Formats: sequence, structure tokens, C-alpha cells
Amino acid sequence: MTGTGGRREEKRRQTHDRIFDEAMRLFRERGFDAVAVGDIAAAAGVSVPTFYAHYESKDHLILAMPDAADVEQLVRSFPPDMPPADVVRGAIVTALVDGAVIGEREQILDRWRIIAASPRLRLTAAGFERATAEMMIKTLAPDESVSPSIRVTVTALLSAYTQILLRWAESAGERPVEEVIEEVLGALRDLSP
Repeated sequence: MTGTGGRREEKRRQTHDRIFDEAMRLFRERGFDAVAVGDIAAAAGVSVPTFYAHYESKDHLILAMPDAADVEQLVRSFPPDMPPADVVRGAIVTALVDGAVIGEREQILDRWRIIAASPRLRLTAAGFERATAEMMIKTLAPDESVSPSIRVTVTALLSAYTQILLRWAESAGERPVEEVIEEVLGALRDLSP
């Protein structure tokens, strides 16, 4: 029984990856807005319903929304007495530098080059950013008595995260992501009284 389930799961993963790979190829060739879900499904050799069985939308394919459990695990990896701003800054560095291997960095850069080229996707990214900020806020302040300073800090830092990715993508990865992180987070620090 486990052999059959394992093969089924492996086939599902392969289909998932094939859909993603073909979508990214089409986005690079034509631009995100010029590619329909039907185009992606046809290129991957699957039906449109199969595409939707794997991805909620083409936006969700390219904008990877983190899982709430992953956000919580990342936040909890920092000392509990660390100030929220330092936790979020640390999470940004972990996500983009410490935790990302070269292949993942290349995939992140590839995604964000496509996002940066699409005004509609930039707006969608802002929605994903807000949703991720809410996950972080719930982890940082689980008792639901969220102070305005925590809310403003987390949302500002998640906005900075998006700006880091956009600036890095706009440089086509020519600038080291560490340099872009320092520039953007430095701009936020300069705003502090």
C-alpha cells in the first residue's frame, strides 16, 4: 500500500513541478499578463482542472504564499525576548540569505524578475505581503492585543521585504541581495527618530 501511495505522491510532485516549470518558461517568453492558465496547462500536458488542483491561480504559482506554520516556525527560531523588529529583520535575512541555497536564490530571482515586470503582479504581491504580515503579527502577539507599534513595524518591514525583492530583481541579480537588504533596511532605520 505505501508503495502505491508513494508512487502516486511522486507523480503528483512531478506534475506540480512540470506545471511550474512550463509556466515560468511561458512567463519569461511572453510576459506574465500574456499567458493564460489554458496556455500553461497545454504546455504542461495537463487539463485546466488539473492546473487548478495544483495551484489556486497563476498568481499563486508565481507568488509563493508562505504557510502559517512555516512563518510561525521561522519567528519561533529567534529568542522569545528579541524585539519584534529584530525578529522580522532576522526573518528577512534568513529567508533571503541564510536559508536560501544558490538554486533557490536563482528561482526567487527568476520569479521576482517576472513580478517586477508586471504592474498587476506588483499589486498582487502587496496583498500577499499584507497576508504574510498578519501571519507574523499573530505569531508575535498571539493574545490578539496587538499594539499599534508591532502592527506598524511588521507591516513596514514586510513592505521592505517586497522592496528588497523588487530592487534585486530590477538589477537582474547584478547587485548582491545582501547589499540590497542593507540599503532598504537602512532606509527604514534612517526614518527612525
